[in-house]
Amino acid sequence: MLFLSLAKGFAAGMLLSYLAPLPLMMVGLHRGLAAALVAGLAAMAAVAAVAGGLSSLPFAIMAVLPSLVVVRQALLCRSDSAGNVEWYPPGLVLGWLTALGVALILVGAALVPEQPAGGEMGGVQAWVADMIGKTMSLLAPTLTDEQRKMALDWWVPFFPAMLAGSWLVMAIVNAVSAQGFLVRLGRSQRPTPVYRKLELPVWLGVVLAAAFAAGAVAEGDLGYLARSITAVTLIPFALLGLAAMHGWAANRPSARILLAVMYGVLFLASAWAFVPVAGLGLVRFMTRFRRSADGGDGKEK
Repeated sequence: MLFLSLAKGFAAGMLLSYLAPLPLMMVGLHRGLAAALVAGLAAMAAVAAVAGGLSSLPFAIMAVLPSLVVVRQALLCRSDSAGNVEWYPPGLVLGWLTALGVALILVGAALVPEQPAGGEMGGVQAWVADMIGKTMSLLAPTLTDEQRKMALDWWVPFFPAMLAGSWLVMAIVNAVSAQGFLVRLGRSQRPTPVYRKLELPVWLGVVLAAAFAAGAVAEGDLGYLARSITAVTLIPFALLGLAAMHGWAANRPSARILLAVMYGVLFLASAWAFVPVAGLGLVRFMTRFRRSADGGDGKEK
């Protein structure tokens, strides 16, 4: 129903559809992967019955896929030599979701039909510009040529990153919310991780460095896609920066007030706050290699 509120054009459909993975993740984190799969297939069938068969595909990508990944990875655990249970670290779950976001960019690019280059843009970027232009013509036909050009200059360069990044943030928000709700209801299989101790896998740094280098020197589709992959891969590092902020505030008086002020400043700074916070996360990621081996393997202790 959350997804169909968007498909049927309800006013609050965009906001409600953003929460579509939440019930699936709650079912899965409570009952396991099989239950999440059954719930996802049932939801896909319901969406297909109400909105048409093809509607179940975007629902599967938007809600079912991230739910299955989160449930499958988050419920992994093992016992150490002392008999203590070690749960799969949240940083590695985040790594899996980020890898899926990157895969969505690449799969989407592979599905773009081949087109001759137009002007300075060709391939995927030209197709994106054409699609956005046609959409603006339908939704905002009164725009002047200058306004249309400004909109294209804003949307086209990182449009794949906007889509994949929105998908990744949606998956993260719903996963954290599902775990929080289940803990309050006493239905969670695993304890809630200490998010301020977040550690990212090393390979995320390698992907970020490679994508940044390719985006800086490559032209055409390779450079275009590499820049979008760079933007998406920076999201986990922004979360790592937020974790560093929480860790800094945790041991200080009036921690909640400090965090409220910091988040207020970030909110006022809008999207520009993403850059310094991700930079803080990169600093924390790099300094882990100079810390003791107690926290240097990317796993929660």
